[in-house]
Amino acid sequence: MTDTPRPSRLTAGGFAFKVLLRVVVSAVLGSALLVAWVWAYRSGVLDRVVNETTLSEFILLVVVGLPIALVFSALVAGPVLWLLKVRPVWPIILLGPIVLGLAHYFEAPERLAPVGDRWTVLILLAGASYGLAGLVTAPAILRRRKK
Repeated sequence: MTDTPRPSRLTAGGFAFKVLLRVVVSAVLGSALLVAWVWAYRSGVLDRVVNETTLSEFILLVVVGLPIALVFSALVAGPVLWLLKVRPVWPIILLGPIVLGLAHYFEAPERLAPVGDRWTVLILLAGASYGLAGLVTAPAILRRRKK
């Protein structure tokens, strides 16, 4: 067996491929997470909880339930991205939901509503949010590689 030295630097093409892979995998995962939440809502699991609550219970659901849902999504997304060899994972799982939240804040789903139905637009926005998070945090690949 011969030892071949491993290159310490990424080539331009290698870096571009890693970034593309990072963006695509992140986008697919973001969309898949929202598909799971939409399925849970539309199947009636979450619908019953939301529709049968009073205003004080709804506020509690938003204050407690939403952070738990975000943590649960991060706990699912992190290992999946890790298994798919997307490293580092933490910037994507932290920034993806923030970008999606900003899209909601600036009413992007309402502006894109004529393009398709509401759920499709939300799923596409989730994919775009996680993909953008993967793209914006791509320089972390270079920092990680230098170590």
